[in-house]
Order: sequence, then structure tokens, then C-alpha cells
Amino acid sequence: MSIARVVRPCCWLLLLVPFAAASQAPVARVQPVTDDYYGTQVVDPYRWMESGRDPDWLPWLEGQAKHTQAVFASMPGRPALLADVAAKSGEQSSIGHAEQAGGRIFLEVRAAGEQDFKLVVREADGRERVLLDPTTLKGEDGEQVIDRWAASPTGRQVLVALSRRGTEHSTLRVLDAVTGAFLPVAIPHAWFMGWTQGGDAFSYLKFVGEPGAPSYFVGNEPRLHRLDGQGADTILARRGQGGIDAKPEQFLAVLFDPDSRNALAIVRDGRSEIAVYRADAAAAMSGNATWTPVAGFDDIVVDASLDGDQLYLVSKRRASGGQVLHTSAVAPELARAQAIALPGAPVIESILPTQAGLLVRTIDGAASRLWRVDAQGRAVEAALPFDGQVSALQGWARSPEVLVSITGWFTPTTVYRLDLRSGQWQDLALVPPLPFDTRGYEAQRRQVAVRDGTEVPYTLVMKQGVTLSADTPVLLEAYGSYGYAALPRFSARLLPFLDRGGVYVLANVRGGGEFGRDWHYAGKAATKATTWRDAIDVAEQLVHDRVGSSKTLTLIGTSAGGVMLGGAINERPDLFAGAIANVGFMNPIRYVSEQNYADIEEWGGPITDAQSFRTMFNLDPYQHIRDGVKYPPTLVVSGLNDPRAATFHSAKYAARLAAAQGGAGTVLLRIDFGAGHGMGSSRSQLDEVWTDIYAFSLWQAGQAAFQPK
Repeated sequence: MSIARVVRPCCWLLLLVPFAAASQAPVARVQPVTDDYYGTQVVDPYRWMESGRDPDWLPWLEGQAKHTQAVFASMPGRPALLADVAAKSGEQSSIGHAEQAGGRIFLEVRAAGEQDFKLVVREADGRERVLLDPTTLKGEDGEQVIDRWAASPTGRQVLVALSRRGTEHSTLRVLDAVTGAFLPVAIPHAWFMGWTQGGDAFSYLKFVGEPGAPSYFVGNEPRLHRLDGQGADTILARRGQGGIDAKPEQFLAVLFDPDSRNALAIVRDGRSEIAVYRADAAAAMSGNATWTPVAGFDDIVVDASLDGDQLYLVSKRRASGGQVLHTSAVAPELARAQAIALPGAPVIESILPTQAGLLVRTIDGAASRLWRVDAQGRAVEAALPFDGQVSALQGWARSPEVLVSITGWFTPTTVYRLDLRSGQWQDLALVPPLPFDTRGYEAQRRQVAVRDGTEVPYTLVMKQGVTLSADTPVLLEAYGSYGYAALPRFSARLLPFLDRGGVYVLANVRGGGEFGRDWHYAGKAATKATTWRDAIDVAEQLVHDRVGSSKTLTLIGTSAGGVMLGGAINERPDLFAGAIANVGFMNPIRYVSEQNYADIEEWGGPITDAQSFRTMFNLDPYQHIRDGVKYPPTLVVSGLNDPRAATFHSAKYAARLAAAQGGAGTVLLRIDFGAGHGMGSSRSQLDEVWTDIYAFSLWQAGQAAFQPK
């Protein structure tokens, strides 16, 4: 068990006169609120948007959505682009998560032509059947989607988290893997689930606050539910009791392993680090455990796995790339834990105990590597079927086989069974092969020495034979947060953009985890400006190399990448032809108004003094928009149900950016009223939003009809 496993007709004169002429975007009401942060006065003109209950809120959003829709509808090349995007995504059969248990293989599949993922089971004899089709479950609160799921160790049941599309407010249900029927279990607002031995009970994290409100995660409780339905669910651990030290806003989860008599309590927040405790599993299930501290946040442990009475941890305290540490699970001593050496001291992503040794997933530049460590501590590489990203490992500590999911720039997620005894890989062929050829595309790995001398890598993804020039449409993306490593990943929707001469660039800026803890910390909280300055320096290198220019280069930041996006165009608005804030985190100092406010450690919060305020204020894109500056045309994308970056982030940012330019700039706010952060969106919803993103990039590069090259 590893906690690491617990998206030219004449009308084109609007290049000179923006598309805004097609319709009129409503102007947001200005109602300033002034806050005093330890002696610093901060004015917020659009605070009224945060509650979601103001009578002007929905009419203003609807007006913005109508205006943006009219702008995109006016683009003569968009229908053909959408048709190509929809064809590519629709022709592909996609695999999501996959697990094996009890001789069965369970997997999420979105078959060609379908809108949503279904849960499918493949029996040992190869027969397949649909276990759960969420489109048949439309209830009072709307369309249902699968958020996550976990098969029991025996393979007889599957624990499924379902929610209304885009909300991620999960309700836990249990499926009988033979009949497909639901057991009489329905636990709303739950997360972090896992099975106990024998599959007769499962643990979960219960959220007790108001959905959508800042209180949602506060006081969350780890509980145990027994399938026999006997008695109320047991609270497995309590803050301040039994040795547990956790704040009310932190997540406190208890996880069991089917092959261990030990249990782990994990405390986590927005950081990649976790605090770890252990207890006897039986005592924990009774709700009367005494929890022994194993690792605190200062130990920089990022993963933990049980293997019977053994405990493996990944710590980045003494090595930026991480160390695998081995200790007793019954009486753990981190200070005396054995360090397991890997060749070259790579960046460690996750670990998985198996019968044939410990599997360790690492990063090497732009790709993953996989190592098997035997009982003597010797590490041997398991050569991958192709270079790419190992996106998931799944197996049981008592099994010699694991499922390995791998994806690459031009290869969709493929699930293999790896037999650790023979070293043989078997492509399980869970979905048909791609019906189109991706051999006509290429990825080039480059790097640039940024302003402080650090070498920052980036990858160009493009059509083979494309002529790179200052006129090339370029879509540059960077993330750089939470120590997340941005590695190769397949997207069928990207191909039509490449077919039209576009080049997609992924920059591995600091703040990410591609090169370990030091890379992460160099773009975190007080050092966050490094993230967007790395992106700026990559953009300048592209322009220098005539891979696009300031007239054709669009920058995109998604989710936490919104801070990167906002910081970059605040600092260098002249460098970019366009900017896209995609479900972005744009107003960090107002974290106290949203459900996801517990996820704030990455940004230097919570705000408790002048220093923590200044750290967060300095990286806040919304608060650093300047009046009178000519910003690049900007597309702001959001979903009304977004639980991760509340809609007000995008709305306030778009309103302020438009006001700062006196209405002279192009600011488009694209709202999907039936979506959230992207998780749970239907195939058509994703087709539409990515078509608009690619169309916006092509538009800013001066292209009109978006014709394939």
C-alpha cells in the first residue's frame, strides 16, 4: 500500500478591431472593500463576487459567457477546428485508472464515441462487462460521474466515489463485482478511502463542514465502515488524542493495508510533505489506538508504504531527489532507518512493495524509470516498454505481479502487467489501438540558462517537418507548483493544433518536482517569483530562436499555474501575444473565502503575521494588475462548480484586468455552468474548452481560418 496512489473572410478585420464588436461584455460592478493586513491597506474592488449569492453574480457571469461564446462563434475557423478535435478525441478509446484484485482486472474506460468513463471488469477468462455506467445514475442533483474507486483485496467489491459533475463532492458507494448491484451503503462528502484485510471494511475521510464553504474540510474525521452494517461507523483517530497532532484544517486520514497488522495515520495539507503515525490495525479499527509518531513535516517524508511488519518511506530531508528509508512498522525509528541506495541518486516519485521486492518509480529528465530493489537492497532497473511517464503503479505486497500504466507524448495510456519473477511485460490490450497515426509528430527537448544561470528544460511538441519561424503559433505552458513533475502525456485534442502549424511547449520551471526538493522549494512561497521568471526566460529564448515571437506566443497556466501566468504577464505584458488563465488560482490572499482554503501552505500561508501576508501578497496576480498597462489579450476559463479554484478567482481577475485597461483590451471570461476544475467533465465539454484554447492561441498568432498545414 502506497499513499502516493491513496487534462480570410473580411470579418477577420477583428484582428485590428477585437471580437468584442460581436457582442457587448457586461461591466462588473465596482464595490471596493479595504482590508488592513498588519498595517498594509489592500483594496479589493470585486469582493462581492466571492459569496456567490449576490444578485448581480449569475447575470454578470451569464453576460460574460454569452459575450465570449459570440466571440468564438465569430471565428471562421473554429467549426472545423472543433470538428477535428472532437473527431480525434471521439475516435480514441481511453483508459483511466486500472487495478487487479482477486483474479479480476478493473478499469475505467471511455470507449470511442462515448462521453464519460465507465467502470469495467475483465474476468480471468477474458470476458468483459460494464460494472458501472454513471450516466444511468442521474439523480436529483444532476449528472453523476466517477471521481475515484478502489477494488477490495478479494476483488469481490469495489468502493466507488460518485459526485455531481464537476463538484467532486463525493458520495461513497459499494458495488458487488459479480452482480454489479450497489450494497446498501451511501456516505456523502467523503474521500481518502481504502480497504482493510479481507475486504470486510473500509476507511474513509468524512467532511463535516458546509459544501463549498471554507468550513468544508475543517474538522474532517477518519472513519471506518463495516460492510456488515453492524453499529455506527468508528472514528479511527482524533486530533489531540492518542498521540495525534493535527490542525482542524489539515486532512487526517487512516489507511490500512490488506497484508499488514499495522495501520498508518497520515496528516497532510497543501504541502507535498506529510506527517506519519502508526498503530496496531486492530486497535485502530476499534477507535482506541495509541498512535506513535513516525515522521513529522520537518522530516520531509512524501510517501509511505506498509509491507507486513516493514515500513518504507521516501524522505527528501537529506537528499533533494529523495531517499527510500526502511524501518520496522511495529516499532519504527526514522533516525535509525536503513537508506536504500539507487544508482545516480534520482528523483523518487513513489514506492510500491511487492512479493518480489520494492518497486521504485523515479524521474530521469523528461521520462520515468522503474527500479526493483531486492531483499539485499540491490537495485535493478526494469526497462520500460517505451520512454514516457509511468503514471500509475498498482499491486499488492503479496503479489509478484503489478499493473504499470505508461503514457508518452504520442502514445496514450497503456496498461501493462509486469511479472517481477521473469521481468516480462504484457500489454493487456484493455482498449483498441489508436485508429489514427501519431508517427508524424515529434518532441524536441531543449534547455535555457535563465537569469540566475540555472538550466531550465523545456520540450517542443510539433508536427514533423514544420518550419519554425517568428510567425509560428506557439502555446507555452508552465505549472511549477506543489513539487508536481510535468512529464510527457498524450492528448488527442492537441494534434489538430499541431496540424495547423502550432507548436506546444512545456517548460519545466522551478516550483515543480522534476529535479527534486530543491527545484520545488526554489519556486515556492517566498521564492515563487522564480516560477514565472523561469517561464519568461523560456519565452525569451523561444523568441530568440525564432520559435514564434511576441506577436505569436501565447502563455497558458492551469490551476496553480494561474499564479505563474498572472505573474508573468504582470511583469512582461509586452512579451506575449496572448494569455490563458485556465481554471486558475488568481487571488491567493482571499483563500479564506473558498472551500479549498486548507490547501495554502504552498503559497506561504495561512496569513498569521506581516511576513506571511507579504509572502502571499507578493505572488497574488489579481492584486498586482496595474491601471493603464496594455496587457496581452487574455482568455480566462472557469467552471461554476469548481471546488479547487473557486470561480471568483477567475471572475475577479477578468473583471480587474478589463477595468485596468479601460475596456480597450481583450478579456474573455469563458464559464461552463455545468463543469468544475476539469475533473468529471464530459468528452464534449473538454472538446469545446480545448478547441477554444487552441483557437484563441491561433487567433493571437494572426491566423484566421485555422487551416491545417
